[in-house]
Amino acid sequence: MTAPHHGQAPPTIYDVARLAGVSIATVSRAINNLDGLRPATRARVMAAVEELGYIPDATARSLSSGAHATIGFLFISRAHEAYLAGRSADEDHEALLFDHDVTRGAMWRAQLEGYTMLIGYVDSRSAAGTARDMLGRTDGIVVVDRAVDAKTLAWLSHRKPVVTLAWEHPVADETVLRIDNRDAMTELVQHLTRVHGYRELGVITGPPSSADAVERLACVHEVARQEGASVTEMGCGEYSEAFTSRLAGRWLASGAELPRAVMCLNDQMATGLLSTLERHEIAVPEQCAVTGFDDIVISRYLRPALTTVRQPAEELGSLAVMTILDALHGRQDGTRDIVLRTEVMIRQSCGCPPDHAPPS
Repeated sequence: MTAPHHGQAPPTIYDVARLAGVSIATVSRAINNLDGLRPATRARVMAAVEELGYIPDATARSLSSGAHATIGFLFISRAHEAYLAGRSADEDHEALLFDHDVTRGAMWRAQLEGYTMLIGYVDSRSAAGTARDMLGRTDGIVVVDRAVDAKTLAWLSHRKPVVTLAWEHPVADETVLRIDNRDAMTELVQHLTRVHGYRELGVITGPPSSADAVERLACVHEVARQEGASVTEMGCGEYSEAFTSRLAGRWLASGAELPRAVMCLNDQMATGLLSTLERHEIAVPEQCAVTGFDDIVISRYLRPALTTVRQPAEELGSLAVMTILDALHGRQDGTRDIVLRTEVMIRQSCGCPPDHAPPS
């Protein structure tokens, strides 16, 4: 291969056509692997591409084909709001580790399929405009945790494939990927009440804009009522260690009694609670049991190790990419509401011994 020297103009499609003795239309068909070319002609074009070191212009290819080989992901982020306002994203706006796991799974799958990813973090003011702009530069979009409103979602899904993560049910033409919150929270509440006999449960929930937070909280109330246990909502806010640590500190400073078990609706919140309880010398689980949700890596290394719910975050990301690609290539089977299973991980923060094994 003859690579261009530094400062030398890179080879163009016209150079390839001249060397191969074909038209630029033939070069384009060969590079894009389109039908209608003799094998010998295709081989001659690709040999010229190799010899010249020609790199196709992705922008030009997308203009001619209408495809971008790119999938967009939209996340909502308070850190983004802080940045736009000219403030640093401090501990109050810590990133969700669950989002990182989703992104990692999506990136692995996209790379395997020959696609790239375009990631956007939006606030409520910029979401609609950012989503419309992203749609023009991608072949489809994955919208995570209500990053856009229902009206914008419908507009997007009428034009290109759209997948939502952590939404309730389809609202337009999109496909919903979600986890089984109900079974997870039912099993977790029943474990606390039936195995340990706890009758006073506390809940620290996430933002009311989160469909997952709303569903998990509703399930806790429903199952606790069936089990004859009380539920105290201790606070509602961000999925963060800092938020939960401050909330727990205020709760203890007020003199209010701690529930016998506190359920946090993600692991980062549970980490913040455990830290605050340790500072106030409140023993976990002897005086207060704690549970989380997500099963991020750190949860098993906390002391005590955190009882939580494992959700398949990387699988969600990978499946979101494949669902977009299936729609692009006409491989959809008509399913628009896909629910993935979860698994309750019993560890020591709920009161179980280290060698506890759930019943088979």
